Amino acid sequence: MDAKSYILSDLPTEKDSLDFAPYVNTLVEVITSPNTSTPLTLGIFGTWGSGKTSLMRMIEKGLPKSFRTTWFNAWMYDKEDTLWRVLLLHVLTALKQAIPENKPGDIERLNDLEAALYKPLDREKLGGLTIDWGKLGKGVTGGAMQIGLAFLPGGTVVNDLLKELRNKDKADQALVNLFTAIHRESAKIHIDQIRFFEQFQRFFSELADEYLVKKNLRLVVFIDDLDRCLPDKAVEVLEAIKLFLDTTGCVFVLGLDQNVITRGIELKYRRQDNGTKSEVQDGMGTMINGERYLEKIVQLPFRIPPIDKTVMSSYVQSLVAEWPHPACPQVFSEGLSDNPRQVKRTINLFLLLWSLAQQRSGKLQSAIKPVRLAKLVSIQAVYPELYELLREMPRYLRELEEYYMNEFLKPESRLALAGKERNRLPPALAEFTNRDAVRRILTLHQPNTPDVNFSDLRPNDIRLYFTLTRRTESPVVAIPNLPQMFFEPQMIHIPSGTFIMGSSEDQIQQVVETGIEPERLRREFPQHLVNLSDYHIGKYPVTNREYQAFIMETGFQPPAGWDEFRYPEDKGDHPVVNVSWEAGMEYCKWLSEKTDKEYRLPTEAEWEKAARGMNARIYPWGNKFDRNRCNTAEGKVGDTTPVGQYSPRGDSSYGCADMAGNIWEWCADWFSETEYNNRIGMVVQNPRGPEEGEYRVLRGGSFILGQNEARCAARFRLKPYYWFDFGFRVAMTTPSAETD
Repeated sequence: MDAKSYILSDLPTEKDSLDFAPYVNTLVEVITSPNTSTPLTLGIFGTWGSGKTSLMRMIEKGLPKSFRTTWFNAWMYDKEDTLWRVLLLHVLTALKQAIPENKPGDIERLNDLEAALYKPLDREKLGGLTIDWGKLGKGVTGGAMQIGLAFLPGGTVVNDLLKELRNKDKADQALVNLFTAIHRESAKIHIDQIRFFEQFQRFFSELADEYLVKKNLRLVVFIDDLDRCLPDKAVEVLEAIKLFLDTTGCVFVLGLDQNVITRGIELKYRRQDNGTKSEVQDGMGTMINGERYLEKIVQLPFRIPPIDKTVMSSYVQSLVAEWPHPACPQVFSEGLSDNPRQVKRTINLFLLLWSLAQQRSGKLQSAIKPVRLAKLVSIQAVYPELYELLREMPRYLRELEEYYMNEFLKPESRLALAGKERNRLPPALAEFTNRDAVRRILTLHQPNTPDVNFSDLRPNDIRLYFTLTRRTESPVVAIPNLPQMFFEPQMIHIPSGTFIMGSSEDQIQQVVETGIEPERLRREFPQHLVNLSDYHIGKYPVTNREYQAFIMETGFQPPAGWDEFRYPEDKGDHPVVNVSWEAGMEYCKWLSEKTDKEYRLPTEAEWEKAARGMNARIYPWGNKFDRNRCNTAEGKVGDTTPVGQYSPRGDSSYGCADMAGNIWEWCADWFSETEYNNRIGMVVQNPRGPEEGEYRVLRGGSFILGQNEARCAARFRLKPYYWFDFGFRVAMTTPSAETD
């Protein structure tokens, strides 16, 4: 395929392009050495895309052919009800390969183990059984009673009991019989489960000893992508290794991101906690630490070391057979991290854009130079917040390069020059003057080198590069086309999925240390998982100009501070304030009728997901407060600011602006101090809060208050007719795509 247009594969490989050989040889020796005691669990730790799977493939390839191996991709089976069962089936299948055909008795024993994994106990799983006592006759308690039990006796028993329940003369005794049978059956199930665990461990250990240990062989189980599973599933696999497979002759190689797994462990046990303890605790009353927990499972942790610069340079050079310019590989090897996946993804983007530029005619084709494009794509990958700033103000790229060029030309006076130059830079660039990756990218080539630097370009010429890269800034989701009228708020699509809602104990403690009363923060706890369908939400709060259209058409009472239908001078792009929850609802009703769309206030969960994204950020931009990213009391503005004033640096990961500070925003939900306690141990689907209440929810903080109120998880409440300094943004359920 043409080197200018092909895309690099992200599949794992057994080809060693990153000098993994020393690690592979050492780990293979550990696994195969007779001096290594088993069972052994080896952890290959690294971030996503760091090469864990490739390293594990190389280890597998280096093992003796006589060893038995199996590969278990945990993420592939994440939807299974019992992930541990699938793991055990993989292990048993691999062990079966070690048993000769002339040993039919042992093969049969192993087959029995497999069958036992799916052996049905004498029970039925029912979603719930509803008995309408009113239909069973007089003398029985009226109304309907819901029996929602995980396990009920066998079908025949249930049917007989139901027949008796329909006979009013036998109803009372039948009820007693029903619950007696349920209790007896539950005890039987518990005993059968204990016997199964003991039997499995004994049989598996005997077979492993006979066909592995006595023959100096080993069963090596590779478990990959565990960190992509939900916390409950990941812990399930880890515990299955200890519970069922902790047997001599077995080696487990786990590929995972240690930080992701430890956080998942802590989150799982926090959800199981009864909500009264201040820490995640085990039965002994000690705090469960995810890292300590993992140490009990993994005896030998191996963290993939950083890739040497020389090795990375050779790796990048080898990825493309014919680079558009010989200097391009150096840009990527110097500017990017040592994560192979990020490197390939960034180069893929570069190759796509370069190919696109060559397909264009006119000024764009001749203006785009490959080395400059490589530099900008690298900045976009490493520092997306800087890229967004440069996109808005292209001249900043030239000024930042000039700053670094001055520093590069006079390294001996770097400290003295840095302070002087920073004062001359736009204030928005000050925080980026100490970013090493940006410095390396922008100082790779000497000034006046043709076609590689930005300092010799005019702002409009630089803008052409952003015009090109804008085509691939983020994945385009296929959603229904939503044409907008001039007065409609700009909407952002939020994809469906699960996110973490609420504050953790650590986050609450950090706020308490600033002087906030702990009891006031309990409304944000416990942290829990919420799954939302996809929806749209306003990119900004509703502005004065947008609200004016509603006032003028309906004659609705204008907010305090307006002169009849006229908002305060020069504040058309400021968020509307002094609006009650009830007024916000009326606006949504009017907007829905005008547009034939279902506009509404966002639920509390929808607001929080749009603000903090999928990774539980404390603030929309990250976990560290920055007064330069939002309008709060710390910035001392003392008034509302135009929506988007702090964009894109203050935006959420979805691109929603002004979600920290500026104005409090109404949500649809009734408020409850203890709402989150009802969600412990569950993944809540599209929650809408209590059915009734006295107060409505407000989110986001305001210019009057400080950083604590501006946190994404901070909850406030007032009666729905209050209006002082409150505003709102709209939401909309994504309509179904039209079909032909």
